[in-house]
Amino acid sequence: MKNKEKIVIGILIGIIILIVIISGIIYINLNKSIKEVERENEKLKTLEIKTKSNQEIMTLYTRIDNEKFFIKIPTNFKQLDADTISQKYYGDVPQTVFSNEDDTINILINMTTDEMSNDDIKSYHDEMLKLLGDNSRIIYSDYYEVDNHNIGKIKYLSNAVDTKIYNNTIFFSYNNKLVLISFNCTKDLQEEWEVVSDFIVDSLFLTDLK
Repeated sequence: MKNKEKIVIGILIGIIILIVIISGIIYINLNKSIKEVERENEKLKTLEIKTKSNQEIMTLYTRIDNEKFFIKIPTNFKQLDADTISQKYYGDVPQTVFSNEDDTINILINMTTDEMSNDDIKSYHDEMLKLLGDNSRIIYSDYYEVDNHNIGKIKYLSNAVDTKIYNNTIFFSYNNKLVLISFNCTKDLQEEWEVVSDFIVDSLFLTDLK
């Protein structure tokens, strides 16, 4: 009888320990989820950012081409019309471009027709690093997730006719197509606007969770 009691007590102790462990895991995951939600809410409600010289930039979340993703755009930037875009860019022309008054700072959104799954973004990110490394200077790269979408990010300096261009670019899969969003400006504006460029491209959020 005593052996049976010991067995029962042992089982009960084991159950209690298991409950404590499970409760701890649930608490950790719940706490993590709460912090992630808090970070996301903070990202959504913060619309002001300052350049290095403390110039205040006000932004608004903008729906991109009626799609289910949004990004912060400075309120004093203008959206270029299709004719201006086709004159300003060649090759793989972006569908949507926002520019400052002097046309020295641009935000480009290119929804390509290239097939690209969410799982392909990592290999695309690695391939882009190799390609850009041949004729550009890579400043920074990252690979992360936003709303269940894999995101590749590359910051680099590319060559232009009489200057260098600072590019802060992210890319992801949307409806199984490659989408690129890029902030760019001339190199002389890089130091002043780099923090703002991160604020803008990192503001991406998507409402579809495919």
